Amino acid sequence: MSSVKTRAPRRLERYRGKKQGPKVQEKQGRGKAIAIAATKINIADALRMKKQNSKATSELEAMDVAALQVKLAESRRALLDLRFKHAVAQLENVASIPATKRLIARILTLIQQKEVGA
Repeated sequence: MSSVKTRAPRRLERYRGKKQGPKVQEKQGRGKAIAIAATKINIADALRMKKQNSKATSELEAMDVAALQVKLAESRRALLDLRFKHAVAQLENVASIPATKRLIARILTLIQQKEVGA
């Protein structure tokens, strides 16, 4: 009776005491390195996109209200198309959906500013 009770805890202790093997640690290390490299790439892409966005914003600011409303309708239609493509898994760049939403928000802000006269 005592031998059965003492065997089970020993087995558990043996498994609990094991550390992760070198292959698992190596995979985790590679994953961390890949994640760090991906964030560096994403930061560079973000800076490039920020420059492009400032150009797009300056182009939008030069438009009048009627042209902005036409651009707004086009952007909303593009967003609808992007959502449909995403739903049927045909959209490769999923980040274009929030980018289009931001563009719509910029256009709405500019329309509001021009109507108020600010």
